Amino acid sequence: MPPRFAEALPTNWTIWLRRFALALGIAYPVALAVTMALFRFVGERWWASAAGLYVPRYAFVAPLPIVLIALFTTGLRRAFWAVLAISVPLALVMLGFVLPWFTGGNSGAPRIRVLSFNVNSGEAGTQPIFDVIDRYSPDIVFLQELAGAEPLATLLRARYPTVRTETQFLVASRFPITSTLDPDKVEYNGRRRSPRWLEQVIETPIGSISFYNVHPISPREGLVALRGNGLMREILSGRLLRGTNRETMQTNAALRALQVADFAEAAAAEKGPVVIAGDTNLPGLSYVFHHNLDDLQDAFTKAGWGFGYTFPTTRTPWMRIDRVLASDQLRFVHFEVGHSRVSDHNCVVADLQLAE
Repeated sequence: MPPRFAEALPTNWTIWLRRFALALGIAYPVALAVTMALFRFVGERWWASAAGLYVPRYAFVAPLPIVLIALFTTGLRRAFWAVLAISVPLALVMLGFVLPWFTGGNSGAPRIRVLSFNVNSGEAGTQPIFDVIDRYSPDIVFLQELAGAEPLATLLRARYPTVRTETQFLVASRFPITSTLDPDKVEYNGRRRSPRWLEQVIETPIGSISFYNVHPISPREGLVALRGNGLMREILSGRLLRGTNRETMQTNAALRALQVADFAEAAAAEKGPVVIAGDTNLPGLSYVFHHNLDDLQDAFTKAGWGFGYTFPTTRTPWMRIDRVLASDQLRFVHFEVGHSRVSDHNCVVADLQLAE
């Protein structure tokens, strides 16, 4: 569309088009900022923002090119550049983009490599999962959502002296595990629920570290309930606002928040270095993540770059929910997302040293 498109229209049309384009230019960055603030400061405490956290972030950024084209073609050049300057940084934050950064690692100091992987109940088979793990040669492996663990544990024992399984979790380590904590269940809505985490203390070349293998409950139950017989039908019928759909979403989010708070509190009480690895089910800007885990370093933001999306691999990934976190006694010197099709999650790999 030529830049002088608006000039070819009648004067009254030109005025109205420019007003409309300017309104879009003002409304879009404001709406984007409000949405981000809602996720960050309300998040899982309200069913609507809890659901919005799991919407593909591209959907929030998609209107930006349309707004910019509207401003440019109506001749509002200053507004075009202003909206571009304001909206692009906001969009990158919404998308979770991280710039590459110098990690400051000591090449002569010992380091350990940790791999975390939600293996989706092992549906792809034992050997493909083992091959992905073996590709990155980690010192310590943390798996979540593992069913029928023994075949994979047998393969891993050829590489790792210590392999332990418990419920959905597996840990394989080249170093000795000195203790394991299977925490008590948590009380929620009159029921005792699994906290969905395990802690192992491992003696590594960089010292004794408390590792937490975590997998709080998935939002899937709540999102499926909201969708009901089709999201548009649920909205038009009013069932989305008055039915049990939103209550299921809120209950699901509250249980996940409780499970995260449980392992965050346990990790905060540790005297030595701590690493938390696993499928957190917490996307970027999550209130629960920032409220409970902000004091920990995130391997991706410290030593990775780009978007770092890990889920879902069945389509183009749009969420970063698989993480490796660490306390300040440690330093991340490398991070990468391991891309494969053997699970609906990508694995994550992080190298750590002692902080100087």
